[in-house]
Amino acid sequence: MNSTLFLVVRAAHVTAAAVWIGSHIFSTFMLMPAIDAAGASGGQVMMRINRRGIVAYMFGVALLTIVSGLLLFWRFTGGFDPAVAATHAGLAFGFGGTAGVLAGAIGGGVIGRSAKRVSAIAGQLATLPEGADARNLVWQAAALRRRCGGACASDRSSSPCCR
Repeated sequence: MNSTLFLVVRAAHVTAAAVWIGSHIFSTFMLMPAIDAAGASGGQVMMRINRRGIVAYMFGVALLTIVSGLLLFWRFTGGFDPAVAATHAGLAFGFGGTAGVLAGAIGGGVIGRSAKRVSAIAGQLATLPEGADARNLVWQAAALRRRCGGACASDRSSSPCCR
């Protein structure tokens, strides 16, 4: 990898990581509490956000961060050389990379699927009048949120499943 490509990949990695983390922080501390406080209309807002592609956006940013990080680690270690990876710097980069890959796997695998279910439930709730059916759907959404509880604490996800 030549110097120019290395700098481009490095800049892409840092930028994507900052956007990924910033998006999670904004969603966790600003957006989701506001949506929760909005009550039933918050579900409609969340449906519109999902239709505009928040899941694809978060997936794309996470994927760019992870892939560019793997490329940088490959370059740093000279093709994943175990002797270089065992150095202090190699261990630090490896630990950070492992944390990023785990956050991406948790965000995509666990939270992503549950978020889709919560969004579908929110869509159904928007069309139902108050009653037993609506309460049952609210209970199902709450169960999905509880299922993601541990992942939400570690990943601070912007998913509707976490708030």
